[in-house]
Amino acid sequence: MIKISLWVPLVLGLLSCAAAPEPRLADNVSRTEFVAATYRLGVGDRVRVEVFREPDLSGEAGIESTGFINYPLIGYVPAVGLTPLELERDLVRRLRGGYLRNPDVRVYVIRYRPVFVSGAVRNTGAYPFTEGLTVERALTLASGMSALGSARRIFVLREGAPASSREKVGLDAPLYPGDTLFVEEGVF
Repeated sequence: MIKISLWVPLVLGLLSCAAAPEPRLADNVSRTEFVAATYRLGVGDRVRVEVFREPDLSGEAGIESTGFINYPLIGYVPAVGLTPLELERDLVRRLRGGYLRNPDVRVYVIRYRPVFVSGAVRNTGAYPFTEGLTVERALTLASGMSALGSARRIFVLREGAPASSREKVGLDAPLYPGDTLFVEEGVF
C-alpha cells in the first residue's frame, strides 16, 4: 500500500507534464512582459539595453539589416530571432568575458518593426506596430479601404512565411510586427 501511494504523485506529475497548456498570461504578469518574453526580435526593431550602475553601457540600439545591434565595447552582437531575454543572456555572457564581474542587464523592446498595408486601401505603406493591433485598426491607419476594397478578401502574410501561405482574415484578426496586410478588390 505504501509503495502505490509513492507512485501516485509521480504518475500524476508526469501526466500533467504531458498535457501542459500553452503559455498564457499569468495574473501577476503584464501583457507587455508576456509579449517581451516570447517575442522574437527582427530587423527594424529598436531595443533599450540597461546595465545596472553602468550608464555608459546603457542605451538604445536598432537591429540593423545585418541582424545585429552595435553595442559599446563588444561591437556587433547578433539579435535577429532572439527573445529579449536571450539577448540579455548573451550580453551578460559577453560583458562577463573581461569587462564586468557580475553584469545585470535588461533588454526592452521600445519600438517594434512596422506592419505593411497594401492593395485596395487609400494609403499603402509601413505603419508602426502597437500592442493590440488588429486588421481593422491597421486599415484605419491606412485611411481605410478604397472604393473597390473588399472586407471579405483581406489576407495576411506573416513575416518570414512564403507568399503562398498567406491567410484570409477578418477585421478582428490580430497583427504582429512585420506582417503584411493585403486587401483585394471585390468582384461586383
